[in-house]
Amino acid sequence: MKKMLLALLIAATLGVTASASGELSADVADYNFGNVVEGTIVVHTFILSNLGTQPIQITKVRASCGCTATALSDYSLAVGESVQLEARVDTSGFSGDVVKSIYVDYTAGASEAATLTLHVAGTVLRAQEYNITAGDLNYLFYILIDLREPDAYAAGHLTGALSIPYAEFSAWVERLPKGVIIVLYDQDGVVSDQAVQELLTAGFNDARSLLGGLNAWTFAYGDQFILKP
Repeated sequence: MKKMLLALLIAATLGVTASASGELSADVADYNFGNVVEGTIVVHTFILSNLGTQPIQITKVRASCGCTATALSDYSLAVGESVQLEARVDTSGFSGDVVKSIYVDYTAGASEAATLTLHVAGTVLRAQEYNITAGDLNYLFYILIDLREPDAYAAGHLTGALSIPYAEFSAWVERLPKGVIIVLYDQDGVVSDQAVQELLTAGFNDARSLLGGLNAWTFAYGDQFILKP
């Protein structure tokens, strides 16, 4: 706890120093998320404001480690303007007191480059063995799509598969999320091979077609994970 208090004291000092320039300031330089279970995704939005007399150009937003992600909607701030900076901290693999730093590099007018330092801090608790967090589920998550006709789907399909007949598939492409594994299948893999090419062309780099389709699955595993009426 003493280490945490010391870290927060240092963080507060850095935040005041950055704000003292009268240029870029945060509504709260140090956000404490309290106690969370390991694997929890901590999300906090900082409000950055230009309190100076010159327009500000934010040149870069950096985080102290890869477990912290940041998103900024606007990198240019006129005098008096504000912008939201969303910070996400993945607590997977951490335990005890945690402090993550975010560095906002900026310039104002002819002034030298400056940096506003923000912190996200808290305590990460161990999860129970039977728990799974949103962060862990995100790593495991995938989408399974059955491209066959509705009557074939109703007769039996892989557990968790969505029914999107191939004739309707193109209308669904814009609704599917990118950055997640998408597995397509039909009866023998021919149609799913065609559909996956459409996804790959549209930028779905993690899209895959089940080789041999449902026939290959049942040949290897029988009715395992097949839902039937």
